[in-house]
Amino acid sequence: MSSWKDLYSEVKKRKMEALNKRDVVIAVEKHGKILAIEGKFEKPKKVVEFMYASEKKVIKPNDILKFDLNNYDVLLIGCPGNDIPSVAYSKIRDYVIKNGGWIITTDWAIRTIIEPIFPGYIRWNEIRTEEAVVPCQILEPTHPFLEGVLGEITQNKWQTHDMKSTEFSWWLEIKSFPIQIINPDAVHILIVSQEIKKRWGEAPVMVYFDFGKKGGKIIHMISHTHLQKGGSKGKYASAIILTNILDEKISQKMGLGKKPEQRYISDWESSSQQQTPQKPLEEQWIMPNQNTEYVTPLTVGKGIELSGTSQIIEANDSNFSFSSKCVYCNNDFVDFSGKIYICKECGTPYHENCLNIQIQEGSCKKCSRILLW
Repeated sequence: MSSWKDLYSEVKKRKMEALNKRDVVIAVEKHGKILAIEGKFEKPKKVVEFMYASEKKVIKPNDILKFDLNNYDVLLIGCPGNDIPSVAYSKIRDYVIKNGGWIITTDWAIRTIIEPIFPGYIRWNEIRTEEAVVPCQILEPTHPFLEGVLGEITQNKWQTHDMKSTEFSWWLEIKSFPIQIINPDAVHILIVSQEIKKRWGEAPVMVYFDFGKKGGKIIHMISHTHLQKGGSKGKYASAIILTNILDEKISQKMGLGKKPEQRYISDWESSSQQQTPQKPLEEQWIMPNQNTEYVTPLTVGKGIELSGTSQIIEANDSNFSFSSKCVYCNNDFVDFSGKIYICKECGTPYHENCLNIQIQEGSCKKCSRILLW
């Protein structure tokens, strides 16, 4: 089974190469900030540290009082959420109403965070699930939060004999809280599970609703982001969804937009299938809003092609010479005491701090391949 690090690297690669989201990924790497509050049952550090973003911070519940939430684009509040001090509730609400912040909550946080702070939309149906792995169905495959999920999980790589190609598994911990919709006109249901509905009364798995007039959103899912027992397919879907949310937030913030593709053929599919013709890059992206105060990280022009990928590896005696120079700063490594990394494909070396700067560009300075950890 793939590690979370491998899965998130794969997600980044697929978004840049197959899903035509190179500009968005680079924008998130430069500007995207996510703050995660761990819970007793939700362990966001397992996944958040591998997301592509300029800042990824995981804190204890009590530490929320020390942070300015407005510095972050997305706030992830993990299950159960009851350790967050009630004096922070107004701070969380203002983050959404006044700053247009986006909040992701999981499982029991529907009762401890959403019901008291954002009432009138969804609630726990008062039934506790058993521990189970259930099949999920996607209702809105073209929604930005789910962009690419259906196309990816239907590839041959993820197929199993006991599940439909368009489904993936979602792990419910014992006593997960089913989601009941109490304002159907305002709540959008993105993913459901008929198995959850059959056994515990409610089908929604992932929902969201808008809150306030500044573009704030509350996104909630049953169970947890790390889905330890959901299998690789479920974990991969979860990784796409979580990164998609930050993608969309930054896209809106910076005025980036993408014309959706109905379908693409992945390189995971059999070689006998033909590649779906792609539109020229300049036709796939909408120009940023000229009135925005944000600077777009990359302007896509005619004739630009997406490059391949290369792994970042640590230098050692067999792949590196101290007489070489860093491709970023053009200085040598003789008196350098930190770590040295190289692009695996072309062997180009970087000082650690230089690599951290270069990786924000998304590609190797010499061979232009997309750099992946």
